[in-house]
This record gives sequence, structure tokens and C-alpha cells, in this order.
Amino acid sequence: MSLLIDLVKKAKGKPTDKVSDALYRRRILTCQLCPKLMITGNCSVCGCFVKDKAKYVGESCPLGKW
Repeated sequence: MSLLIDLVKKAKGKPTDKVSDALYRRRILTCQLCPKLMITGNCSVCGCFVKDKAKYVGESCPLGKW
């Protein structure tokens, strides 16, 4: 899935730089503890797939948690 997201981001002219593994794990943990995370793994605020969005440097939590 990550390759597909990279291709879409590139097509839109967005950067595809990824965060470190440690930062990725912190972001995921933050989301797992958030009541806005749905059972599907999506954020109920922005609708993103958290496991994918958390990988990218240029992305952020819509609630400002990361």
C-alpha cells in the first residue's frame, strides 16, 4: 500500500520523505490511544488510514497530537 501512496503523493507534487521508525512507532501509539481511532484503523476526524499517514514527514494529526 505504501508504494501506491508514494505514487499518488508524487503525482500530486507532495513529498514522500518518511519519518524514522522510532517516530513512526510514537505516532502510531498516540493514535492507538486516541478515542477518534476507529476499529477500521481510520481516523474519524480526517478519515485517513493512520498506519499510512503516520509514515510521512509532511503529514500531521488533525488534532495536533503529532
